[in-house]
Amino acid sequence: MSLLSGIAFANPWLLAALVVLPAIWLLLRVTPPAPERITFPPARLIFEMTRREETPARTPWWLLLLRMLIAALVIAGLARPLLNAAGELPGSGPVVLVVDDGWAAAQDWNGRIETLESLTRRARRDDRAVILLRTTPTEDGLAPAAQLMTATEALARTTAMTPRAWGPDRVAAANALGALQIDSAANVFWISDGLAGPGDEDMIEAARRLGTLTVFGHDAPGSVMLMRPVRTEGARLVVRVERSRDATAEPVAIRVVSNDGRALLRRPVTFEPGEAAVSIEEDLPVEALNDIARVMVEGHEGAGGVALVDSGIRRYRVGLTASRSPERSQPLLSDNYYLDRALQPFAEVLEGEIDSLLSEPLSMLVLPDVGRLVDADRIRLEDWIEKGGVLVRFAGPRLAENADSLIPVSLRQGDRALQGAMSWSTPARLATFAPGSPFLGLSIPEDVLIRRQVLAEPTVDLVERTWARLQDGTPLVTGTRRGKGWLVLVHTTANTAWSNLPLSGLFVDMLRRLSGLSSGVETGTDAQRPLNAISVLDGFGRATTPGPAVRPIIESDLATARAGPAHPPGLYGDKSGPRALNVGMAADVPVAVGSLPPGIREGRLGPATERDLGPWLLLAALLLLLTDFVIALALRGHLRIRRLAFALPAGLVLLAGLPDTARAQEGGQVDASVIPETLETRIAYVLTGDAAIDRMSAAGMFGLSEILRARTSVEPEDAVAIDIEKDELIFYPLVYWPMVPAQAALSDEAARRVDRYLRTGGIMLFDTRDDGAPTIGRGQVGPGTQRLRELLARIDVGPLVPVEQGHVLTRSFYLADSFPGRYSGGRVWVERLGNTENDGVSPLVIGGADWAAAWAMDGTGRPVATLVPGSRRQREDAYRFGVNLVMYALTGNYKSDQVHLPAILERLGQ
Repeated sequence: MSLLSGIAFANPWLLAALVVLPAIWLLLRVTPPAPERITFPPARLIFEMTRREETPARTPWWLLLLRMLIAALVIAGLARPLLNAAGELPGSGPVVLVVDDGWAAAQDWNGRIETLESLTRRARRDDRAVILLRTTPTEDGLAPAAQLMTATEALARTTAMTPRAWGPDRVAAANALGALQIDSAANVFWISDGLAGPGDEDMIEAARRLGTLTVFGHDAPGSVMLMRPVRTEGARLVVRVERSRDATAEPVAIRVVSNDGRALLRRPVTFEPGEAAVSIEEDLPVEALNDIARVMVEGHEGAGGVALVDSGIRRYRVGLTASRSPERSQPLLSDNYYLDRALQPFAEVLEGEIDSLLSEPLSMLVLPDVGRLVDADRIRLEDWIEKGGVLVRFAGPRLAENADSLIPVSLRQGDRALQGAMSWSTPARLATFAPGSPFLGLSIPEDVLIRRQVLAEPTVDLVERTWARLQDGTPLVTGTRRGKGWLVLVHTTANTAWSNLPLSGLFVDMLRRLSGLSSGVETGTDAQRPLNAISVLDGFGRATTPGPAVRPIIESDLATARAGPAHPPGLYGDKSGPRALNVGMAADVPVAVGSLPPGIREGRLGPATERDLGPWLLLAALLLLLTDFVIALALRGHLRIRRLAFALPAGLVLLAGLPDTARAQEGGQVDASVIPETLETRIAYVLTGDAAIDRMSAAGMFGLSEILRARTSVEPEDAVAIDIEKDELIFYPLVYWPMVPAQAALSDEAARRVDRYLRTGGIMLFDTRDDGAPTIGRGQVGPGTQRLRELLARIDVGPLVPVEQGHVLTRSFYLADSFPGRYSGGRVWVERLGNTENDGVSPLVIGGADWAAAWAMDGTGRPVATLVPGSRRQREDAYRFGVNLVMYALTGNYKSDQVHLPAILERLGQ
């Protein structure tokens, strides 16, 4: 009785059709089946002369029962029975759906959509109108407005709804809710984003005037995360993340992503109980700082969980005094030649006279071998340094003979030669950089030699002002602070006249570290310039093209601007020096909603518990109808059941007699469970033991199979999940294996099985999922790459080479020059083989782009995972790589086979 009490009908009036079942019973009884036709030889008439001819007078009772059951299932299915049906909504007024659809709601968006769909279906079942109110301003900047529609229209609208990249305006939404004129009591459902904010009390009061109020809060396991703008302190990256709840410990992971989608850094951090914010500080090479595009909180999709990084921490504007005329004719002798090439990778270089350079906003000014400065230039330079500028001077013959006061230490007149006919000394090498030096940590090449330098007068503070010294203890770089800025002197030339330092990579690294001393560029009058949007973020934190309603923003307003329809989060300005506007710049501190006033119901996000049994009943009726059709054919003699009964065992015997690879290997009987695998094309993926990774692998193989069916002649069956310790691999032409650091080590038998599979023609795609590139630091690799190294150490694998242009993988079906997945920019590696070995086909393909996530689709064919950086072209290229990989596994090096080329060209010519 408990099961029956939980069933309700969406169309109960259709159950009245059950009264016609007795009439159908009588009709079927009086209608005899068609007579059976029997063919026999004429001589048989003699033996059956006395036999009375019999013809069935009515349909058999069991067939009547089957057809009555079909009719009953059709009627019950059309009546749409609902298991665990939710109760009817109280009242008779419309159903009011208030939806917080801002950046905070994106972190649990699927649950909100499922809740909205459930509520709109209940409203449709009760034939109630729906009023939809989104609390965020529209893309055109219009205030929130309530819209009256039918339940069917609301269902279509909510299914296609996506979050917006700015916060809600609950004050305006409460005003729109209070302006509704409803005659009867309504049901108000507020799908809240879980954050408290201005206008909450007004919203609750306006909703309670209309009728009953139910609030659905943030039910996700984690908190709502907000990423504050990223900043730097020299070469140190500082990231701050805030959360809405602080009652429990909560682990998260911070990912730093480059411009081409590579993961530069991944740092796990944990919010301790009572801790509402957490910060991380990481010393990064300047190359990494220059390449940062965004910092995000993994697993918390949304514009609030992403911080875009602009030119403020990556690029500097450096002034360089103009070269003299003789140097322009011989650039290899010019100081500016070496300085310009060393500064170009990370700075915008301006060349000119000192007075014109100081008229521009600069972060660093470089003076190569300038002796005594003109008084006007010296006074302007001193004032510029006091305000935060960095002046870097290089020594030379002029400075050695005629130095002025704008240097960090006192100099001896003349220079010191460490090599020459009149010198007893030899060129000196650099000593290790001492603690406190901005160059600390840089690697010093052994071949860097200093042949000549200017010497500093020994003073009490010389040691603390020395940032780099030679192995004999003499200073090579000195510096001191002046006001907010810095004054730096390099005691040798910027060209190769006195040393070979400008020819080394250390020279570039030292200039990068010196530029990091700058506090930034003085914007001056440029602070009022308007910046046009380059790209903006949607509610999920994905980069999109700016819409027509996006307006330029004044540069000085960026620091305090709040993201909105006119200025959504994104990059503004030009590509040479973009500026970032993030949600976290001016967003309020995220605070979870507290306890609700009495009389307000609380709901939980997620799908409804009720299940519609109608489609299943109609499917059962269809299957029984097909069964009835087969029975009718058999009763009329159109099916030869006996022949079929004899043919089926014979076919199984014949199939069992076919040669079987598994039987040949194991030396036993054929396992009937593996016979279908040998007759169909399937791709497989390895189970890792991580449920999330395995679900993504299954969705990825499903998506790749769908792409193959839609675009190629390959018709693969459903992908197979295999246990590498138990299952046979030989049946699958391609096996996808994602690396998981926590996966158990392979047994000896499994290692032999993998080795045998690779040697006998199988192809494995090893996906380290850390884009295959080293993380920050020399020699360091990601956890997936480390796990792969441990695995391949037990398997006979030859040398690996990257896939270059012209490889079969680049043209097995599509012409491709890149192989992105969820992350782009990584390389793909294959085993280097000769043309005669394995027919030139590599048995393994290695990368780290997380291809399963890029291929993954749900049951409707929509992508499951977001890409980084994320573009339609990136997903299309990922699909093409998957197609090329399967074609490579099935056809080998066919595309590189030149034997058939003359015949093909001859056929094309015809």
